[in-house]
Amino acid sequence: MLLCSTLLLAVGFGALSGVLGGVITDPTLVSNHTYDYIIVGGGLTGLTVAGRLTENPNIQVLVIEAGNDDRTNPVVYDIYRYGDAFGTKLDWSYPADQGRSILAGKTLGGSSSINGAAWTRGLKQQYDSWLQLLDPADANSGWDWNGMFSYMKKAESFTPPNSGQLAKGANSISSYHGFTGPVHAAFPLYGLSSKLMYGGPQEPAFASVMVKFGLVKYKDLNGGTPNCVSFTPDSNGRAFVVNQPRGLGSPVILRVAYLSPVESQRKGWTTLVGQQVTKILFNPSTALPRVATGVQFGTSSGKRFTALARKEVILAAGAIGSPKVLQLSGIGDAAALSSLGIQSVVNLPTVGKNLQEQTLSALGAGGTNFNVGGSGPSDVIAYPNLYQLFGSQASAMVNHITQSISAWASSQAKSALSASALQTIFGIQANLIIQDNAPVAELFQVTNYPDKLGTIIWPLLPFSRGTVQITSSNPFVPPKTTVNYFSVDFDLSTQIAAARMVRRSFQTSPLSGLSTGETVPGFSTVPDDANHGSDANWTKWIKSQFSSVAHPIATCAMMSRSLGGVVDARLRVYDTQNVRVVDASIMPLQISAHLSSTLYGIAEKAADIIKSGL
Repeated sequence: MLLCSTLLLAVGFGALSGVLGGVITDPTLVSNHTYDYIIVGGGLTGLTVAGRLTENPNIQVLVIEAGNDDRTNPVVYDIYRYGDAFGTKLDWSYPADQGRSILAGKTLGGSSSINGAAWTRGLKQQYDSWLQLLDPADANSGWDWNGMFSYMKKAESFTPPNSGQLAKGANSISSYHGFTGPVHAAFPLYGLSSKLMYGGPQEPAFASVMVKFGLVKYKDLNGGTPNCVSFTPDSNGRAFVVNQPRGLGSPVILRVAYLSPVESQRKGWTTLVGQQVTKILFNPSTALPRVATGVQFGTSSGKRFTALARKEVILAAGAIGSPKVLQLSGIGDAAALSSLGIQSVVNLPTVGKNLQEQTLSALGAGGTNFNVGGSGPSDVIAYPNLYQLFGSQASAMVNHITQSISAWASSQAKSALSASALQTIFGIQANLIIQDNAPVAELFQVTNYPDKLGTIIWPLLPFSRGTVQITSSNPFVPPKTTVNYFSVDFDLSTQIAAARMVRRSFQTSPLSGLSTGETVPGFSTVPDDANHGSDANWTKWIKSQFSSVAHPIATCAMMSRSLGGVVDARLRVYDTQNVRVVDASIMPLQISAHLSSTLYGIAEKAADIIKSGL
């Protein structure tokens, strides 16, 4: 609740001061007020940056979030309600090609409020590759594994598994984790008896089969070595709640890690919910670099308001939302924007290009009458590399990749800067796969979905590239999002190989001893044979039912301008003085991991860059 004196102070200062504080819904309370920083998007990265900037009591930050404050909604705070938010008002459900949609959280906390909470990190060399994509002058900018690892740990407050969790397969390596950050990571359940962590035979059996398939079982994959099978923790700011049991604390505090514990203390941090930023405002001078002065915001049925920024406007609206806001603001392909009646501010045609998204399928098998031993969530993931996934066909696939890079680059050039730039990028991606054994697929063991035994699969490192492009100057019209699913054959080949590996797993001891036979897709849909299903049948099934993983990246890529980058190593949009992007859209290449831990690291590093004045 706002104190009258605080409100009067804010109104009295008008445009001179943005002091208010707290989470608010009334746009008039911030209209025409001035803040040091305006952050567009109250998701994972936006709240992280705001939380770190407002550690300085003299800094005033306004966060504007299109969704509402749903922290008391069980769909948000209870991990066992995972999936219930999909397709509701809590989800942007961005329409994409081939009749698919891409999920994204439209609520305070963003996608971290509705995701599955898996806490994993990518391969060390994948982060190191980011430096290869920047200008040589940025070689010491810290965008590598060593730099990112420290920031990922800074965000984390890890609870090692207790004796009960260790007995069920959980493990950890202390040096891979942070212990003082805002984001709690642990195995289910923290604060309670460990009875709800799965303790049945299904997860150890899956891990044992993956070892038979050539993967090593690691105690902990969060040290930059994901090519393994491992029990993985969860970022249970998504609380493990069953009837709000004692010992877990308030779900409101647990949910939004950087905001909830401090919001009553940070008088310089105002979060406006239920309002969508419609464009960034710029100084009328057309000299480069362009200077942002604030933002315009509103609702589809209401009036528009303005808030002003003394220092910077920071985009944290996600890999679809951030390029959309830039394009609406006149930053993008000048010709395309002109056709919509939008005056060009910065001609930067690669805004919205280089989109990379993954494709998901789920396979299932019936189970014998065994006790699953808890309620999860599931915590066993296998990350096979190309050689483990393709087996005897791996050498042929390596040859195919190396011989196809040029053709793939040409085929995807319309979704990037140029074929020559993509050839450089694809070469780096290929080396990560071929030389560094970067995992190319995720096999996520799940219990009771889509049957008693289940495994969700997706290719991790697609070569297909897509675009995000507005089609209207109306900011409330979703952009056209074209993923170009499977437009490079490697992506489909990887998904087929992963499906075959899962089919084999159901037929391999000890998992086979728990299985009554594959039910999804089942042998009537994809007949089994010596190859565990033909390419044609797997292709038909995969294309009929796959969904987006909701890991879109790279639409405002942090790369050199010559390769098609949108932001530099300081996350500033090229040809602007004070507009930055801090979200998944800056990641230039996919990683072999879920995104949350990496995104917290990106936001932590961004906050330090901003505070240093770079």
